[in-house]
Amino acid sequence: MKIYTAALGMRGDMLYCPLPLSIDPYWTCEVNCYHCYSRRLNRTWGNDFRMADVEDIKRKLSSPSPRGKSPLHEAIRQRKTLRLGNRSDPFQPWEEKYRASTEILKFLMEIGWDTVVQTKFPRRAYEMTGLGKTCTMMAIITPGLEADWELFERKMTENPIDRVKTLSKLQKKGFNVGVNGEPFIPGYHTPEQFEETVKLLKSYGINRYNTYNLHFNDYVAKNLLKLGLDIEKIWYMNQDNQWRRIHKKLIEIAEKHDIILGCPDFVNSGWEYVQKCNTCCGLDVKNPCTFNAHHFKLAVQKDEDPRKCWDGVGNYEEGLQIIEGTTDEMYTLKDVVGCSPSS
Repeated sequence: MKIYTAALGMRGDMLYCPLPLSIDPYWTCEVNCYHCYSRRLNRTWGNDFRMADVEDIKRKLSSPSPRGKSPLHEAIRQRKTLRLGNRSDPFQPWEEKYRASTEILKFLMEIGWDTVVQTKFPRRAYEMTGLGKTCTMMAIITPGLEADWELFERKMTENPIDRVKTLSKLQKKGFNVGVNGEPFIPGYHTPEQFEETVKLLKSYGINRYNTYNLHFNDYVAKNLLKLGLDIEKIWYMNQDNQWRRIHKKLIEIAEKHDIILGCPDFVNSGWEYVQKCNTCCGLDVKNPCTFNAHHFKLAVQKDEDPRKCWDGVGNYEEGLQIIEGTTDEMYTLKDVVGCSPSS
């Protein structure tokens, strides 16, 4: 397998995400779920499988650059909570042979770096690494459960019911756990499916879930069309005006079942909705990035100055534009229903 050196990075949406610092031990993902928007990047990356340069990652995390060199270097310097698995699954089947994720995660545990493991293979992750007190396990489980597993994931991942059971076992062992429910596909998934998933999680003692609608690009559209889905309906229902109504129902369902719901979509979650976590994944982590829309909204709801969220990570001027609503290139606080930064 080829080696690549760009495994450690910052998400492009760092002004929206409290967990933008990430490591992708693998360049692409052999599971290739049909609703995954990230595989569109293969046009740029290529389709060959590559493994991270593990020693390069260790060196960069062990010897951070001086303050202020870039958002990435500043996040490393401050040891911001790291997400293992952003653009590809860290514990995909290749891991059993190449063990890049295992080696990286064990190193992170040795140096005490707070880490969120995002995967559709939580059992494999635990069996191969043993995890540790600095690890949070975030399993990806979409609202369609086994129907999604068969249709989108082609049964190439761990069964979603088994993922829930693994999370329950880990939680009983004292681990911090949660579920990434992305994507909820408007026009395909239903609030009733969402509620069934929430009820399943609660039955196993899990009370953290997150939801977000579909990242709809041409690559995903072609995949869904191949599956025979109504992509025109999905595209229409995925627009803000339609998604906002669905999103409101999902929030109501979560509150009904006392689920801590993460909503990366701070615009459509409405101004009255207060997220009970320090990330939009629905998880509480030790050291999230705070200069982002999630924390901006929380600050204004508390009648605090969101400018004080600045932690040196992210573009400060662009962050001010989101706070002040002076850009048309991205959502701002003024786009939130019934809200303006001065209210």
